[in-house]
Amino acid sequence: MGSKQKITITIDESLVSEIDRLSEEQKESRSHLIEEAIRAWRQTQLEKELVDGYLAMAKEDKERAEANLEAGVESLR
Repeated sequence: MGSKQKITITIDESLVSEIDRLSEEQKESRSHLIEEAIRAWRQTQLEKELVDGYLAMAKEDKERAEANLEAGVESLR
């Protein structure tokens, strides 16, 4: 992994409490937990984009297949 950069963020106090609780439970730093949460969110977004893309492709493929089927039926008549 590359170098680290320190940033300042403002988040809801209840989230800070949750991060602190998890940090203590898992013996990990706040930074580590937040990095992992962002990575997980980014992975979820990528997966969603892939699913959306595949669904759009499936719709286009179905429409193209139906059009080709109609053309094939017409040519047999």
